[in-house]
Amino acid sequence: MVATLPVIDAIHQEATVTVIALHPNSGQLLIGDVEGTIQCVDLVSLKPKMRIQLDSKIVGLEWSHNKIVVLDETNGLYMYSSDGEELWKHEFEAGGAKLAVGKQILALDGIGSLRQFTLDGQEYSSTQREVRTFEMGNDSVYLMMENQSVALTDDELTITYQRPQRGEIGEDIVALGQHIGEQWFVAREGHALVPGEEEALEIEIYEGNNLLKREEINGRVKASASGETYHYLGLDNGDLVSVQEFSPNVLKTFQYPIQSLKVHENTLLIGTWFYVYGFDIEKKEVVWQIEHKGMIQDIKVDSSGRLVFFGDDQNDWTGVEPLGVCDLHQIPVEVDVSFLQLWFEEEVVEVETDPEIVYRTVNDFAHLLSEEEQESLQQHPEFDVGFDSLAAAMNEEVDSSDDDSGEQDLDELLQFLHEDAAEVIPPVAYAGENQVISTVEDVEYAIVTLDGSESKDPQDRIASWSWLDSTGRELSTEAKLRVKLSFGAHLFELRVFDIDGGMTTDSVQITIESSAS
Repeated sequence: MVATLPVIDAIHQEATVTVIALHPNSGQLLIGDVEGTIQCVDLVSLKPKMRIQLDSKIVGLEWSHNKIVVLDETNGLYMYSSDGEELWKHEFEAGGAKLAVGKQILALDGIGSLRQFTLDGQEYSSTQREVRTFEMGNDSVYLMMENQSVALTDDELTITYQRPQRGEIGEDIVALGQHIGEQWFVAREGHALVPGEEEALEIEIYEGNNLLKREEINGRVKASASGETYHYLGLDNGDLVSVQEFSPNVLKTFQYPIQSLKVHENTLLIGTWFYVYGFDIEKKEVVWQIEHKGMIQDIKVDSSGRLVFFGDDQNDWTGVEPLGVCDLHQIPVEVDVSFLQLWFEEEVVEVETDPEIVYRTVNDFAHLLSEEEQESLQQHPEFDVGFDSLAAAMNEEVDSSDDDSGEQDLDELLQFLHEDAAEVIPPVAYAGENQVISTVEDVEYAIVTLDGSESKDPQDRIASWSWLDSTGRELSTEAKLRVKLSFGAHLFELRVFDIDGGMTTDSVQITIESSAS
């Protein structure tokens, strides 16, 4: 049994989500995707209110008060009203790469030029070039340059400090950004001099131009969340690290890399591969978890505690992963692990099982007629479309006159079709070989890929796939899917259909066992 939040809503999408933006207090969610679509969704009704269509992938999306700032991959920077009316735009020859919105708008283009704009669309003259990425601070901007150097600028993009590079054979800057208060940090990876030696992973704390402390950490920084009194880091080895008084302390180690961190009241929200966790900051423990199909890409939370998260399973063979929406003020409940997946399943069509309805006698077929036929029936009420009259009509003999020429034409057509028809070879379904998989220590499940893509059809007539579990429930209509399995034997059936509706099947058994057994 695990603790989770009882009500989690899913927002299903048609295209892969690339970025989201949650208004701080209105409950309006912006969703951008790979096809250049932006939707504004009301989190109460979960219905789209407005839609904007651009030409390329959305790479940046932010609220600025009640206006919408957009950066796309090909064209550049846009400002829209909340109703979707374009207010202004700036075209970037190299397209857009990253966006940040505060007192001003910062936009990084595709060739590393960092440009600054006012909220009404006026561009500043100052520009920084050869920028790899950047982070916005309180009154500063932190730049990671293409040559792996780090620069600190003021709010007008004028460089006030250039960090000297370290290491005899170079280094990689892994992350940078705001630390506690006005301090800032750099996470670096120093290259080893001798092959096989461990590379140095460190975090440096600065205040202005002064280096305050340098400490080693056990992984590469993937996520950061900071405020006036706290700073948390998420590492690629799953470590959750608190940095207090310049000293990094591991609070907990998760099974997967930490992708995203957000703080709301006394809860630290942690996004990893396949999970979102609620971590009680005072108790220093996980108090609930939510499962997701993919790797969590981002987490947003507004002032009222509405949480939105999304992820991608990085698998071209499966469908688009949904966004999750929930209220953080819910009281967690204990559920079986298998129940964690229910929120992101598509709506299930319920089959009628009441025998009085299933086996009832139906003697009115008027609802099966077309609109024209129903109008004609109303004009001629003497006609009966009940079961008895339909059955009698089917038994009537229909008079037909012999037409030798018509029969001869039909015979010739059938002969032609018979001679011209090629032999239809049905597809051969292949669900893969049976597997026995041992889990890692202390893990009671395994993530397994079911792969039916090796199914064959020499005539290339495969139209669709269908994976079913041992209860007959359809799991997916894709050739490949990933399933999470607990201990024991699990049987799956693969059905492969051709374009004529012909079907062949194959089955596979996956057995999950503990590594200790």
